[in-house]
Amino acid sequence: MSKLPLIAIVDDDQAMREALFDLLQVEGFSARAFADAASFLAAAAVTEFGCLLTDVRMPGIDGIELQQCLRARCSSMPVIFVTSDEDAVTRTQAMNDGATAYLTKPLANAELVRSLDLALERRPGR
Repeated sequence: MSKLPLIAIVDDDQAMREALFDLLQVEGFSARAFADAASFLAAAAVTEFGCLLTDVRMPGIDGIELQQCLRARCSSMPVIFVTSDEDAVTRTQAMNDGATAYLTKPLANAELVRSLDLALERRPGR
């Protein structure tokens, strides 16, 4: 069995970070959580991550800016937004900037796993 890529979780809400981390562990993914975008960007090489789960609204660098920062660094890392922000303009901007998915809270676990599978080009049952 091949090792799954490491997933980065960037969310200022500690409860959400922990819930996403726990869900990913249960689903067989490896993850590392960050309280803000600056911590993520300052951490070890961003290239060690296979996908990014992030919120839109965060203090400092928000999720949209984080995605733009990654693209400016020529990163093709898939980005999945997990947010309570249902603003159509924000959703459109995220998707136009290359987001893989824009999921709104409350989040269906199966929907997140399906989005990760697509982002990582992993087939279910593998």
